Amino acid sequence: VYLETYGCQMNVNDSEVVLSVLQNNGYGRTEDIQSADVILVNTCAIRENAESKIWHRQATSGEAPRRSKGPVVGVLGCMAERLKHKLLESDKLVDIVAGPDSYRDLPRLISIVDGELEGEADGAWRGHDNTQAGAINVQLTADETYADITPVRDASAISAYVSIMRGCNNMCAFCIVPFTRGRERSRPISSIVDE
Repeated sequence: VYLETYGCQMNVNDSEVVLSVLQNNGYGRTEDIQSADVILVNTCAIRENAESKIWHRQATSGEAPRRSKGPVVGVLGCMAERLKHKLLESDKLVDIVAGPDSYRDLPRLISIVDGELEGEADGAWRGHDNTQAGAINVQLTADETYADITPVRDASAISAYVSIMRGCNNMCAFCIVPFTRGRERSRPISSIVDE
């Protein structure tokens, strides 16, 4: 798995959670995009510049359009939550779209795209020609905090981001966070101390 992170500190922490979920399901991490079987981009939708970088990155990545048995390409995070199916429809460069509350589902979404889960698998997305064209899970939850997942961190790092809550209840007129990360929910104190 090759993973790039764009945006805020929450996305850095989310990427560490994603790596933990995937490692616990048999995936290994690579820093070499050319050798990756799975390429994931954890995204931001708060700032237009971050979203523009993702579109540019996708367009210039040199990857073949969706699945000629090349790597599985996924967009994760807030941009995925905001744009949903549009990412699967645009230029056919993305195989997986996963919002910030669906990281536990990534191994299953990868299996759908790889053809390991046949038929009408929940989350499979079909294109206009009714052929399976990707996998999506952008369901926000009222209780997901990833409190039981130990993030994969760089062992040489001297600092780390520790998430104590997710989402927001403020609904400010200028802010998209409640719509991309859901309602506010806090982690149990014991899980924060353990981390």
